[in-house]
Amino acid sequence: MISLRTVFGAILALIAANHGFAQAPPDPLVKVDGLRQVSAHVHVIPDNSVPLVPNVGFVIGETGVLVIDTGLGPRNGAAVAEVAQRLGGSRTLYLVTTHVHPEHDLGAQGFPAQTQMLRARAQVQDIEEFGLQIAELFRSRSAINAELLKDASFRKADMTFEREHELDLGGVRVRLIALGANHTRGDTAVWIEADRVLFSGDVAMRAQPAFASTYSRLDHWLESLDRLDALKPAIVVPSHGPIGDAGFIAGYRTYLTTIRERVAAAKRGGQNVDKTVESVTGELAGQYPDRGRLGGAVRSTYSTLP
Repeated sequence: MISLRTVFGAILALIAANHGFAQAPPDPLVKVDGLRQVSAHVHVIPDNSVPLVPNVGFVIGETGVLVIDTGLGPRNGAAVAEVAQRLGGSRTLYLVTTHVHPEHDLGAQGFPAQTQMLRARAQVQDIEEFGLQIAELFRSRSAINAELLKDASFRKADMTFEREHELDLGGVRVRLIALGANHTRGDTAVWIEADRVLFSGDVAMRAQPAFASTYSRLDHWLESLDRLDALKPAIVVPSHGPIGDAGFIAGYRTYLTTIRERVAAAKRGGQNVDKTVESVTGELAGQYPDRGRLGGAVRSTYSTLP
């Protein structure tokens, strides 16, 4: 069995490659001065395509402010929380993360003690099973990562939910949607219906999907895309990379269905998994150049097809 350290090491390499940083990337700091408003109730601090920095969201209501993702470690989290307090004043502060990878979740310690942390129950399972294994690997990669993640730990949930939870921020209702095992088991989307803005996490974005979890399944990922597409979003804010629209969802569906068709044909033809990875990545690499992510999707799909 491939070790978690091997898998997470590959994830880091893929992140750097996807953003074009062959050498040392910029420090993974949330640039709060980049804050911009994308709709009537939603602001975003974009990641500027810097590895290990997420797109951070803020949803502002009359009585509450919801923050979506934290940045890597308490220092980033404190900077994000300061922006939330500047936007929301004395309003109640809520926090949700799209998944529990360190750059999305391990800044929660930097938020004020009274912040209300909301988690999909599957995120709690991810934390219980994997703990700080990815964080430990991130720490080992650079001095700045080690500094940012020093003494970092997961913040305990104040409220958990199974499939969906509706949060009333005062005049603005937000749906938190537990999508299940796609990029991680605890993938969580955030839907602001009044603004038609969707925070899609890693479930739909420009970069190729990363089958980075033991629990990733292609067919389930397609079901998650159906759930997101049914919302008819006008704006899609992914975990990483540029802000877009429902084209991200359509692009992921095309990618995944193409892989499923090619893998099914190869398996019916008697190819073993290694040969299938080689042949399918060879066929599709011109269209989908991230061979690491492509190979991971092929391998995962092969194991689940009859």
